[in-house]
Amino acid sequence: MASDLPRSGAPKQPYAVRAVHPVDGSSFVSCHDHNYPYTVYMCHNTPATRAYMVEMEGAHSGLAVTVAAICHTDTSHWDAEHFSFKVLGTKPGDGPICHYLPYGHNVWVKKEANRSSSS
Repeated sequence: MASDLPRSGAPKQPYAVRAVHPVDGSSFVSCHDHNYPYTVYMCHNTPATRAYMVEMEGAHSGLAVTVAAICHTDTSHWDAEHFSFKVLGTKPGDGPICHYLPYGHNVWVKKEANRSSSS
């Protein structure tokens, strides 16, 4: 899954959330691009997470975008000095930490296979 934005980018403006769609999956691997002369991604497993696709509309332009979001549901083992806790005024284990994925970053989703038995 990845954010769906125009090639030209999305203008900075307030956006209204129009819909939130949970992504069905049992595990997620997030990949983030790095600043190199060629394409390089750093990928990592993201345990205790939920993923969503969020439909939003620009308040000024009306531009519709769909953005990937991740919620880390268990922060109890995170460093207490993590930036997110400072911004939100929380501490490890207080609740989920959610964020949007920047353009160009993506998440690989493992879905459980549907197993049907035939007799």
